[in-house]
Amino acid sequence: MSHPPSSRAGKVIGRILYVGALGIGIGIALIAYTAFNTDEPDAGQCVNIIGADTAEPGWQRVDCGDAESDFVIAEVTAGSDTCLPEYATVSQDTRRTSGTRLCLVPDVVVGDCLRVPVASIETKVPCGEPGANAQVVAVASNTSGDAACPPGTGRVAVYPNPARTVCTRTSGQ
Repeated sequence: MSHPPSSRAGKVIGRILYVGALGIGIGIALIAYTAFNTDEPDAGQCVNIIGADTAEPGWQRVDCGDAESDFVIAEVTAGSDTCLPEYATVSQDTRRTSGTRLCLVPDVVVGDCLRVPVASIETKVPCGEPGANAQVVAVASNTSGDAACPPGTGRVAVYPNPARTVCTRTSGQ
């Protein structure tokens, strides 16, 4: 069985169609990747606060319980929605996270030290660091408040969701 001779024009057209189809496929893959991989944080994930001393601190997702994890995300809001007053809040306006606001609960355990600034967001720090001015003395997975804290507690923070009571005292006590 013989094949008809192929023309040079046919080969060129075939290659052009192949390259065109390949380009369209790559374009569709890039659009899908961008649409579905927004890197938006979700409730229940944990974040490290970056630039806590700046006017607009940011965040980086980390594993919950890590030394770098400052907070568990209780809720993610956008636009004009606000967090409950109990929560720490950070916002970010970027191309991918326009108007994203995180409502945060501390990701702490007993013995962790915090830097609690006057006008910014608290973060975990090593206890020996000069800025460490509070230490966690109790953490309860409920909203019982003072009842969950030992004597000598200086500050009690109660978070409704996830339910958590965090008790701290001034470092050096």
